[in-house]
Amino acid sequence: MKRVPDPFRPEFWKGYQESFKTPEDEDFLKPDFWDRMAETYDELEENPFYRGMVETVVSEMERAGALSPEATLLDLCCGTGTYTLRFAPRVRRVVALDVSPGMLAVLRRKLRAAGLRNVEVVEADWRTWSPRETFDTVFVSLTPVLNDLNTVDRLLGITRRFLVVVQWAGLRENELFREVLARFFGRSPRPRSPGAVVIFNYLFSLGYPADLRFFSGIWERRRPLEKELERLLFKLRGEGLKVDEGLKEALRAYLEERAGEGRVLSRTRVRIALLVADLKKETLAFARGRT
Repeated sequence: MKRVPDPFRPEFWKGYQESFKTPEDEDFLKPDFWDRMAETYDELEENPFYRGMVETVVSEMERAGALSPEATLLDLCCGTGTYTLRFAPRVRRVVALDVSPGMLAVLRRKLRAAGLRNVEVVEADWRTWSPRETFDTVFVSLTPVLNDLNTVDRLLGITRRFLVVVQWAGLRENELFREVLARFFGRSPRPRSPGAVVIFNYLFSLGYPADLRFFSGIWERRRPLEKELERLLFKLRGEGLKVDEGLKEALRAYLEERAGEGRVLSRTRVRIALLVADLKKETLAFARGRT
């Protein structure tokens, strides 16, 4: 008899997530990509939707008890510290880890300017990093390391109480990128994992049902033309597409047509989820529900 896949088993979700992987995904885990974004990354905080989402995430974590004066917190793949700077005044200690020296250089400048001294900055690849401690709260936001559910296993192993995840939830559609793919390659973006939905179900299958909240809106950025071209070329590489010099010049000309005062408007429709799992309270409640 053929065995029917069981969505209540962790192996089902690991196999499902693996089905979306491509060899190009490795590029998005390398520091050079993030280094190139570091100096303009904080421009996203000028977007009202993004800024409002960040503030809501922090307030929801406070409400749940994941931020408290005695807590230690790991901010995994912290980038330039969008959340790190908001967490530091609310907890005893933050370990902020990222693979990108460029991102961390920006974070260090911001920490000095804010006078925050309870943040340990760690430059390391999460996949090979060996933490010396566990944390009351582990936080991770919008990073490709979450595309591997083994990351979730490792996070659970170093989390004493709260695991908090902010991740894409089935919608990340950049209008400019979709137009470029259609015009120059005659195709649409490749299918991607539903992201947070998979993580939610994986945690549930392990006995950790999380509180879940969605945010939907539009991100807008105006980047210098050459920066937008560089980002576009990298994303095309992530689609497994090769761009020769002739096509690169055609793409530059296309962006020049769209640019205003040397900057290109990029609009992305997004849906993002916040997952908050209280490993002590929720695990016990779930275990009672299965007996």
